[in-house]
Amino acid sequence: MPRSDTAVRARTRLLLMYNLTPQVQVPDDMLRPLTEALDLGRFTSHVEAAGLLLPRLVLHERVSEITLPPSAARVDGAAVTLAVTPRRDPLLFVDVEIEDDPDGSNMIAETLYATWQDRSATRVGGVPLTEWLDERLRAYGVTARPAGQPPLAFGRNVHQSVFLGEALARQLLAEHTSGEAVGPDVVTIVLRGTLDNGTGATLGIRRPETLNNPGQTMVAHGRGVSLIVGYAPPVENAFGLAAAGILNAVAAVHRIRRQAFEALELDRAAVVETADDARTLVARLSRRLSDLQLDLSFSVEAYADTVLIPELLVESFHSSLRAVSALTEALANTSRIVERVNAVLATRRVDLETASQRYAEGRDRVLAAAIAAGSVIALPPALLLAFFGVNSSDVDPRRSILDIHHYGVAYAIAWLPFLLLIAVGLVARRRVSLRLSAPDTAMAGRRRTRRSRLRRSRRHDR
Repeated sequence: MPRSDTAVRARTRLLLMYNLTPQVQVPDDMLRPLTEALDLGRFTSHVEAAGLLLPRLVLHERVSEITLPPSAARVDGAAVTLAVTPRRDPLLFVDVEIEDDPDGSNMIAETLYATWQDRSATRVGGVPLTEWLDERLRAYGVTARPAGQPPLAFGRNVHQSVFLGEALARQLLAEHTSGEAVGPDVVTIVLRGTLDNGTGATLGIRRPETLNNPGQTMVAHGRGVSLIVGYAPPVENAFGLAAAGILNAVAAVHRIRRQAFEALELDRAAVVETADDARTLVARLSRRLSDLQLDLSFSVEAYADTVLIPELLVESFHSSLRAVSALTEALANTSRIVERVNAVLATRRVDLETASQRYAEGRDRVLAAAIAAGSVIALPPALLLAFFGVNSSDVDPRRSILDIHHYGVAYAIAWLPFLLLIAVGLVARRRVSLRLSAPDTAMAGRRRTRRSRLRRSRRHDR
């Protein structure tokens, strides 16, 4: 008999997901499938097939001495999982269970708020969680960062999945039988207790129709919290993996936009005085643009696509979460920003090509001028030397070859053709320049004529 996708858990489970910074340099041979840390049941084959595009496991440990921030619920331990995306963006999963409280949704909301706003206060054995992660990475032989790069730290983006325990789950399933209405407990949990839960408004909370089976399952989520009731652990973990993809994509959008702005600042502040300066700037902008395009493809577009895990339940959850996160609009805007960087780079390349062409033309002109000058200087003396070297009655051995009065005709015959050639070339060059500038002059004359006619007509109107 097939394993059911529905189940009722005894205790409330919180799967807290955080993006971390900076990127973690982990060798490929140390990465493992995320299925080693998360029970994904029938979704395992899909996750393994898309393994190179999905986050991969770096470390997975069960820790007992973990304390959440003040005002959060006490926990007996947690499963801490660190994964990295293909672009080496670290994702942290903290998986805990808490006892159902008489306050019900209020304790859960306080825990969510504390682990959202004060997440850096989470400790493992009295050590901040990010420092503990750095130590564990070093113990595994992983160099988490190059020299001079800051240590691991929590990023801006968080997603928290809540899988309710039996008591509160049955209560919510009884309250939410149909439609998109949300009760006060749902509002309290999904909005982390930040808004009044008695208004009856949905407050932007979404309930995907495909995932809400009255009396059996319920899914309600906002941008940062997903409330999931009645699904088995493999489905819970698949939902968590989909949420982690959206979380990473949103974090990547923020990073790409910041790096695009830095690239534009680099172009604006660059001092380009020589072709080498332009070539260096183009190389730096090209590297940055390449990184931006790879980030856009493998950190955003890959996770905006629902076919990574082609299952109806996961696709429905992914699509709803993508919509509430406005990821599609963010992707389109970010793509246009990257195109602007590409346009700046194209302009710089044109400048470099123009400068290179100008340099080549100048070099060719200098070479041509040198050859021409050498020809003009060398050929007449060569002719004269040939004349004086012949055994002829026109050459008097008793006279010096510098006797201009005696050999004036020879010198004139040798030099006059070249001097005439130079004079003709200068005149021709002048006429070509004048002819090239004539259209501009005529156009300027026509503009002056139009302006004078306009002034005369205005005077006549007055």
